[in-house]
Amino acid sequence: MKKIGSWTSVYSAAPNLPAAVLRGAARFAGAHIYNDAGDVLYATPELLGVHTVAGGLRTFHLRAPAEIVYDLFERRVAARDAAEFTVDLSPASTSLFYTGPAAVLAMLGR
Repeated sequence: MKKIGSWTSVYSAAPNLPAAVLRGAARFAGAHIYNDAGDVLYATPELLGVHTVAGGLRTFHLRAPAEIVYDLFERRVAARDAAEFTVDLSPASTSLFYTGPAAVLAMLGR
């Protein structure tokens, strides 16, 4: 790390940095961290996808509170009016969560 004026440069010549190191650099930069488990995670403003190898309890911290968190594959509500939610993921599984207004699910008949 090198402080340059009002910003900081982070450089590594090492290939394939561990996820924990990258997550630490992202946290240092002020990026939002959804969880620290090291699972593969994809996020949009209203979708959160996660693939886990080990499975187990996971707590996800959303960028903003969601009126409803809905598990699209399991077809069930995971949380309501939540800024974070905890789910038990099966080993070697993929989950997709809708995180937004309940009215959108109502329009889809969910």
